[in-house]
Amino acid sequence: MATREEHRHHPRHRAPRGVALTLRREAGDDDEPLHLLCRDVSRNGLGVAFPHPITPDTDVEIWVALPERPAPLHLFGTVAWCAAPLGHWRAGIALNLERGDGGAWEARFDGPDPQ
Repeated sequence: MATREEHRHHPRHRAPRGVALTLRREAGDDDEPLHLLCRDVSRNGLGVAFPHPITPDTDVEIWVALPERPAPLHLFGTVAWCAAPLGHWRAGIALNLERGDGGAWEARFDGPDPQ
């Protein structure tokens, strides 16, 4: 039986210290943005703690504030999964690196561990 790790395209890393995420549904211009805890990152995705369930296949906009950057990265993605292990909602977001600041995000992973 294949494990989750075998299905990953890129390795996960702990979220960098001081990272802050703001998320909004792409089609929900009137939605209040959510401020989320980032659990882990990879070249093409984010693992986040979520305050409530979110439907997989939901398109989202994400602003990632990194301590070393003066302005947040504006990314786009799709919720790949959402589950509540141990009663806490978590979600995986697959990033669309062709949009927004996807190229700048991807470049973070070309060097050493992106912490």
